[in-house]
Formats: sequence, structure tokens, C-alpha cells
Amino acid sequence: MTHHAILTALGTDRPGLVDEVSQFIFEHGGNIEDSRMVNLRGQFAIMLLLGGEETALGKIRGDLDRFAASARLHVELAPTDTNRPAAEPAMPYRLTATAMDQAGLVHRIAHVLRSLNVNIESMETHLSAAPITGAPTFEMELLMSVPHTTAISKLRRQVGQLCDELNIDWNVAAM
Repeated sequence: MTHHAILTALGTDRPGLVDEVSQFIFEHGGNIEDSRMVNLRGQFAIMLLLGGEETALGKIRGDLDRFAASARLHVELAPTDTNRPAAEPAMPYRLTATAMDQAGLVHRIAHVLRSLNVNIESMETHLSAAPITGAPTFEMELLMSVPHTTAISKLRRQVGQLCDELNIDWNVAAM
């Protein structure tokens, strides 16, 4: 029977980190099933869904501190929730947004989505310099699951009202 755990690791970015992390998991009998990795201005962050026999995950757990020290990473391993109820039927949508940077943009959009029971599955944000002025421009792309009980017209209306209020160029599209 395959068991699962989430491994997270943070540290200063350098070449070879993905190789080191994946080698550690492989040598201990684990398998990387899903992953997200990113270099955030010189800081490396990785989140992995590991699968494997309980003995393999136990070996990874038992050797984690040694690995973290040798790789110079902060590493944690957390079991997954096996008693989670099944997700309600939902449609995948993509929300993109661009605006002049201002504090609270992620929170305000996330709050509207929460009020509609929309689940954010993944999100990427970036700051870049606007053409001509060089002012900081905020860009967001998020993938979300919209439950069948949430009307898409209501989602568009509420997201649109907020984005108009905050001067955000936005788009919601089915995937």
C-alpha cells in the first residue's frame, strides 16, 4: 500500500539542490508524485508530494535532520490527511490579474473567492517594472476550482467589482 507525505525544503538557492533532494528521496525508497519548486530572489523553496511504502517514508523521516544539515536546507516532512472528505464537483478556471502594485491585492482577491467557496489550487505572483514608467506592476495567475453550486456569473460579477475598485485588469476563463 502506498502512503503519502509532504516534504518541504527552504534554503539559499544554488545549482544542484533539486538533484540532492531527489537523490535523497530516491535512495530512501520514496517517489516524487507531485512537486512545486521555485527560486524566489535567491531563496529556493520546494514542496513535494511523496509516495512510498511506510518503511520508505520512515527512512526518509529518520534521516531528515542529517540530510537537512548536509544540504543546508530547512526541511520538514508532514503526513497527508487520509481522512479528508471527497471534494465536491467543481470546474477548473484560471484568473489572471495585472495592476499597479499595492498592499493587500492577494488577500482581497482571495477573500472574494473564499466568500464564493472557490478553492485556489495554485497561484503565482510576480512584480515587474511597468513599461516606460518602471513602476512596480503586480501580476497574478491562479488556478481555481469553482464548485457547481457557485454561479459563474456571480463569480465574474464579484471579482469584477473588486478589480474595478482596485484598478486591476483581470480575466476569468474556463480551462
